[in-house]
Amino acid sequence: MEPQVCLKRKREPSPTPESSKRVKETELNGVPESEHRSGSRPPLLSLPFDRLQEPVTLKDLTELLQFAALGNTGGLKQPSWCRLHHQKKVSGVSVILLEGLSQAHFYRHYLHFKHLRTKYTSRHSYTPSPGNVISGIFSSEVVNNSPADALGDQESAQPEGGLQWHPVIRKFGLETRGLTGFLLTQEDMIKKHFPVRGMPGSEGFVCTDSDDCVTDSSPLYGLDCEMCLTERGNELTRISLVDSRGSCVLDELVKPPNRILNYLTQFSGITRAILQPITTTLREVQSKLKKVLPRDAVLVGHSLENDLSALNLIHPHVIDTSLLYRREFGQRFKLKVLAETVLKKHIQTEERKGHDPTEDAQAALELAQYFIHTGPRQVVELYCEELWGGSPTMYQPPVNRATCTHKHNNNSSLRFAEALKSSGQSAVFIGKRADNALDLSNQQWHSSDREVLSSFKRGLESHSFSVVQLSSFSDHLKAMISTDQHYHTMSQRLREMCVVFAGPLPSDYTERDVRRLFSSCGNVRAVRLLNATQRVHAEVEFELLEGAALAVEMLNGTLLHSGHIVKVQRPVKESTLDLDVFLSSLQDDPLNANVIYAAGLKANAKTAQFAAKVNGLKAKAAAEVNGSGLNANIAALPAKANHSGLLEKVNGTFLNAKAKLAEANEPGLHAKAKFAKLAELSAEVNGTLLKAKTMLAEIAAEANVVARLHAKTAGLCEEDLREAFGQYGTVQGVILPAKQKRRRHAFLKFDSPDTVDAVLSSPVELWDRKVSTRRALTPPHLCSWVTMTTTGSDRETLDESSQETGREEQEVACVMRKLDRRVGKLFRSLPDNTLSIVLLPGHNSSHGDGLCFLEVKQGSAALSDHAHNPMLPA
Repeated sequence: MEPQVCLKRKREPSPTPESSKRVKETELNGVPESEHRSGSRPPLLSLPFDRLQEPVTLKDLTELLQFAALGNTGGLKQPSWCRLHHQKKVSGVSVILLEGLSQAHFYRHYLHFKHLRTKYTSRHSYTPSPGNVISGIFSSEVVNNSPADALGDQESAQPEGGLQWHPVIRKFGLETRGLTGFLLTQEDMIKKHFPVRGMPGSEGFVCTDSDDCVTDSSPLYGLDCEMCLTERGNELTRISLVDSRGSCVLDELVKPPNRILNYLTQFSGITRAILQPITTTLREVQSKLKKVLPRDAVLVGHSLENDLSALNLIHPHVIDTSLLYRREFGQRFKLKVLAETVLKKHIQTEERKGHDPTEDAQAALELAQYFIHTGPRQVVELYCEELWGGSPTMYQPPVNRATCTHKHNNNSSLRFAEALKSSGQSAVFIGKRADNALDLSNQQWHSSDREVLSSFKRGLESHSFSVVQLSSFSDHLKAMISTDQHYHTMSQRLREMCVVFAGPLPSDYTERDVRRLFSSCGNVRAVRLLNATQRVHAEVEFELLEGAALAVEMLNGTLLHSGHIVKVQRPVKESTLDLDVFLSSLQDDPLNANVIYAAGLKANAKTAQFAAKVNGLKAKAAAEVNGSGLNANIAALPAKANHSGLLEKVNGTFLNAKAKLAEANEPGLHAKAKFAKLAELSAEVNGTLLKAKTMLAEIAAEANVVARLHAKTAGLCEEDLREAFGQYGTVQGVILPAKQKRRRHAFLKFDSPDTVDAVLSSPVELWDRKVSTRRALTPPHLCSWVTMTTTGSDRETLDESSQETGREEQEVACVMRKLDRRVGKLFRSLPDNTLSIVLLPGHNSSHGDGLCFLEVKQGSAALSDHAHNPMLPA
């Protein structure tokens, strides 16, 4: 159901008139003129060009998703980082999550992502979120600024804080009950990732012979397992089972079928020597368990889902002590902490090598028996301070409830999933098993991307908000022997594209000389002199692809003062064989349309002469001011109206004028003499004021000159670039390096291809120095190619002959092509006017940022209008 929203909204004030003008132009360009005249207004995204280098976060994305789905319902405002025009026309929202992929993956396999780079015209770096992205979307808070709806009397009658808001009491209530009251429901088991019959991930698991129902007198069995790490993940190495009296009825060591990578001895206590003679298999242990457990048995454990998964076992009746003694926000107590606090027992001590599974199973069993016998209310009252860190009165009503009200204002807040439901919209998650805020009825779990795609197409018309997870590459990463090697390989391949070799060079050439020669092409990241050859050569690594491209185009064949003719060429390696195709595709990227790269922007000798001239003017002005009796300190720029020397002069003049005025008013003075004194007084005052005004103007002018000189010596500024390039056409935006003290390159976006052609075919000068230009290759959101996946200065070389590395890269490329085809199919199946977001979530700071693609799918008519009226990138 489409929410009824109001299209009126206040435009947020811009910091400067110039930026306000740019934003206004952006919005006007974003909506075709024909749409202003007619009633057809398809939704569009827009964003100023100079905002594209700032990465987006999960919070930014949820802002956009909430506004797109809910609009102005409840007072929702436009996102703070972009504009979504005509939100009322948005027919749906689709989020596609490509698990395991980062920004570096996209650009390393750029040519394979045909659909991603052509169908999505907006692209932003994404700061990886520490938590689960899917949960972060559906659990994000929606602040409702509209007056609160009438709430039930029973809610207002509840006290503000107390025992009933404790997480244990909210789940189980205050009354004591039998063990059946604490069994996990099937829905709870699915949400907490327990193996459940018929659910994805439980294929091939063995089911115990259990009754459909159990009673309060059914027997409890404590279970604990120890695992080791193998090529297939965590696998069982030991199992312990104790009966309701705490007696051990099963304690077996198990031999994993796959090669062990880590015995996890510090936790399991298992070593190679212990497991060497063992022949017991997982299937044998499963058979023993099925024989030992009665049909109405209830299994008890701590984080029991891990034990059952290691056993490949499905059992429907379980009690989990980590969920009995529950905490806020899904956190869990450690078994060791619960045993020490509640049972006064010390387990998992440091003196012992590894955990004892029998001891842990007994502890979990006793904790469950105590909780059932004592009841949730008394457990909370007895251990609230020791376990939960405070008295029961400190607990407040949860702020994310739909009926929650705030005491001090009319605002209310609820989770995004709840807001979608309350607005009548149907949301769905399709992908691998996940723990999020959506009801289970709105989640569709599948084990393969093919099943996810089919499920999405079948239910397309039933849901207005969807999150689709494609996890084939994430699964592929888990199967790799070394993911670190994978990232290192990818980083090295990207770095090689920014490298050129130059030579021969004079024998006395230093790295500094090489940097000076190549700095006219762009920022040089590293220089390495190659002295092993007969003549001196250099390896030059640039921050950007444009630097390397300009070096080959401009400096190849350069004649040095020493008479050496330098040859500049790219390295011939596997990663650079298709480099020309790669660069051509980047140049045609929609994000680089009408964008040029300008380098060599720095002060020259003439700028130094300009500085000397300014200093001379300052000295001359200071001498003139001091000669006039005004002790003005020109160096203390900018000028101020209360300058000490100037005030002294003015005050002296007015004191003198006051005295002369008193003399003129003396009784008995002839009128003619009085008039003469007043005329003299007026001339003196006017002269002083005029001189003061002139001096203030000179000081202000000097301040402006010095400020501009400082900007030129420190680096270029946007105004200088607009002035230099504006003669060829309209400059729509400028991007300068954000984190560099001396900025020597920039990206400029123009209004048309004709303007770009005019710039590239004309010699551009800035501060009487020629500027090097070429069409842009680097998308606006990228700051550097070589630091996309690594932060250090790692210069290790790869073994190009490694068959393993080559085979893995071919497999990765195959997965990328399949993913791109599936994204293309998903996009084609979306209805017109759907906001589509594709997210590559990235990993962490060492493995690089993520990447976010944005696009509003439009019909052919809207696309035609849009082609003739291109807006700034969104």
